[in-house]
Amino acid sequence: MGQFSFHKQARLRREQEYRRVYREGKRTQAFPLRAVALKRAEGKSRLGLSIGRKLGDSVVQNRWKRHIREAFRLHRHLLRAPFDLVVSVSWEAGPEEVDRVESAFLSLIGELNKAEDGREAGAAREGADGGDQVH
Repeated sequence: MGQFSFHKQARLRREQEYRRVYREGKRTQAFPLRAVALKRAEGKSRLGLSIGRKLGDSVVQNRWKRHIREAFRLHRHLLRAPFDLVVSVSWEAGPEEVDRVESAFLSLIGELNKAEDGREAGAAREGADGGDQVH
């Protein structure tokens, strides 16, 4: 199993962890998924799920959760930095769109990596410019 397993350490579990991500995180979306991501100082990326009742009964909700966890499990290694992610599903999504989860999750990862690359480039420019100069 190794790299592709989904252990307790890979989950957000406490309410305070969710609150911190919602308060300080960056929001992004790729239909049918929405995500709030907060970069971690160290460690591995973690996933939290927020699946509303408007999506359907428990069978439908659990299907969404299964597919999102699977996409995270298989693709979290593509994130260039560790993040705490809270992923939810758009209320407009129908149960038939659960098959779009993997491609949407990959789009979310691309957005987060692009934002991270932008931050690193900005930090590199500041360092080259002398750091604390205002232009």
